[in-house]
Amino acid sequence: QIISMDEPTAALADHEVGLLYSIIRGLTARGVAILYVSHRLKEIFDLCETITVLKDGRHVATRPAAEVDDRELVRLMVGREMSSFFPDPVAGTEVGAPRLELRGAGNGYVDGIDLTLRAGEIVGVAGLQGSGRTELMEAVFGVTPFTRGTMTLNERPVRPGSPRAAVQAGIALITEDRKATGLALNQSILDNALGPVRAVFPRRTGRARREVPGLLSNLAVAARALDQEVQFLSGGNQQKVVLARWLATEPKVVLMDEPTRGIDVGAKHAIYELMRVLAKEGVAILMVSSELPEVIGMADRILVMHDGRLAGELPPGSSEETVLHLATGATTSEGEDR
Repeated sequence: QIISMDEPTAALADHEVGLLYSIIRGLTARGVAILYVSHRLKEIFDLCETITVLKDGRHVATRPAAEVDDRELVRLMVGREMSSFFPDPVAGTEVGAPRLELRGAGNGYVDGIDLTLRAGEIVGVAGLQGSGRTELMEAVFGVTPFTRGTMTLNERPVRPGSPRAAVQAGIALITEDRKATGLALNQSILDNALGPVRAVFPRRTGRARREVPGLLSNLAVAARALDQEVQFLSGGNQQKVVLARWLATEPKVVLMDEPTRGIDVGAKHAIYELMRVLAKEGVAILMVSSELPEVIGMADRILVMHDGRLAGELPPGSSEETVLHLATGATTSEGEDR
């Protein structure tokens, strides 16, 4: 008579989501009550008649869905207007010297990559799935190293041949799938946060052990204790632990591949604020995201990839249409590439 669905579309393709919609509507037509939990606001408005908002374990509001729009829902969830959802740069943030430079860089997945990433800068990378966005990140991080071209870090030639070498050089990678490649799910929060430091900078483990609790606190990780296994945390808190484990290595370049995938809007906003703080501290951030509003709202510059190459660079605030034009390889009326 009652079915509770917790993020039921998290692992579904688009056509499967449509099938789930049909199943849910069939169930409700038969009188079954559905309790539907999702971070995807579109699904909430598509399916739900009543919306309840919880924040920090407390009831915030219950409203008929017809009386709430997405802006009001975000305000209830985050505690601020949607217009300020993407925070402005922190006062005093300055774009400094180049942290990462690629010239003609390529391997078996990407080719001819020219980019400059400066201290204090957030550069967004957009593109369709399969365009080479993740492959670019993995090449910089030494997962699939560049085999041609040049790469410099802090104006010194470098070409990490492994993730360990990249971490030693001051690079961190937030992977797109935290459960598969970002965390050891059956280990504690503390052990996860200390993992890269123990592996790459063992002499700094003692200092990191003292600093990590404060780092987790600053990230507002909600957990029973630091010895709690991360598999029992919410998606947003798991993502914060991923960030903590890499920030503990004190990186100068942070690569973020889908940093807010699968988390609620409150956790998203917390990560956006952290990105702004890191930029203020001189960290350079290269961010891949499939959510164009996120790229447009957070990036100081936007790089667009298509078919393993950079299709172009756009200024902040560019329209989604302009980004998609480059991402799809569309041509101008003269038939030439944009």
